[in-house]
Amino acid sequence: MTRIQLARLRQDIRALKARRLTLEHLAMAHQMMVPASLLERRFRPGAPPAYYLSFAGPKTSRHRYVRKADVDLIRRQTGAWREFSRSLAEWVRVNREIERLLRKIGKGRCRDIETLWGKRR
Repeated sequence: MTRIQLARLRQDIRALKARRLTLEHLAMAHQMMVPASLLERRFRPGAPPAYYLSFAGPKTSRHRYVRKADVDLIRRQTGAWREFSRSLAEWVRVNREIERLLRKIGKGRCRDIETLWGKRR
């Protein structure tokens, strides 16, 4: 692998590390979260909506009613959870890509053993 190719790989890794740092800052934010989804339900046409939290229970998903006074707070907290989950998933993908590129750099820097000592019979 040429020096230019290795430099390009290093440049890609630096960009990915910057993205990873941004994702880590998002994950470490001081914001309260609720690990659930907020569902809006209308039981009759034209009726006001009712809001429920949907979260994973021991065997199935569970639902809990959310009071109208708490809907805005819960909406922010479930949104923070959703953002955290997505950033964590992207962080894993970025780390995997960094590892792949580092292995490629390592392989590109290695010398071929056959050319070092010649072929043995």
